[in-house]
Amino acid sequence: MRRARLLLWAGLAVLAAGTAAWASVSPVAALRHAGVSAPRARRLMREAHAAGVGAATVERWARRLSGLHRERLPVSLAVDQIFEGLMKGVPAPRISDGLRVFARDLRGARRTLERHATPGSIGGHPRAVRHALSDLVIARRAGLDGHALDRLLGRRRLTVSRLSAYVQVATDLRGWGVGRGDVVRTLGAARRQGVSRQRLFVLDRALARKAAAGQGPRDLGGMLRDGLGLRSPMGPGPLSGPAGAVGMPGAGGGMMGPGSGPTPGPGGGMTGPGGMTGPGGMAGPGGAAMGRP
Repeated sequence: MRRARLLLWAGLAVLAAGTAAWASVSPVAALRHAGVSAPRARRLMREAHAAGVGAATVERWARRLSGLHRERLPVSLAVDQIFEGLMKGVPAPRISDGLRVFARDLRGARRTLERHATPGSIGGHPRAVRHALSDLVIARRAGLDGHALDRLLGRRRLTVSRLSAYVQVATDLRGWGVGRGDVVRTLGAARRQGVSRQRLFVLDRALARKAAAGQGPRDLGGMLRDGLGLRSPMGPGPLSGPAGAVGMPGAGGGMMGPGSGPTPGPGGGMTGPGGMTGPGGMAGPGGAAMGRP
């Protein structure tokens, strides 16, 4: 019994020492300890101060970021979320809630990436991995949960860049209102047929123009299947004529056309339908309440 009491008091002393250590450093130092670069740490403090957010709150954010840093997750993506919340005037408690949910989604994204990406394309490619994790978080918030992504990406591992392409196109289609089942089935069939990321990008740009011109989800789903050479009971003929296959950009074109899904946002974040900073705010559909106050 005496030994148990001693262990309890020792544990409490360790906790108290940890709290005192956090309290003894400045918020900027706490952010630096959590893996935030010095310029971004100073900028975050300036913007937090301008928004009336106290140092104690910033230190709580730093603790959350420190957890991601220990898990070797990209802290910079989470910092982007804080910046976006501050820029939009989101109350500090909602930023804190959004940061917690984002950390959860980021962990889920990494599990998906580890299941489906080839180890060789993950190791030594931090920028590609960061981009893929961001894409996966946005996809989850667009209604593509882990099970749907597992079905879409299949059992055979893909390179990180090819995985990102499929996930980005899937997110765009969800943003245009195409049903989750149609997205998973169609892109899953394209993956099994070995459709390249360049071809996906071309189709995505063409569909973005169609969506901007007012085409509905049913037509867009049918056009995607026809453009991929898949049998389609859903919609009109293949993409052709003005703004169709003849008008598609070359393989070197990006996939972010007018009306497209995620695009780089302020501070390196991602924006788009259902995305981190799309309609509904930082968390988007299914995420935490971190939208406009």
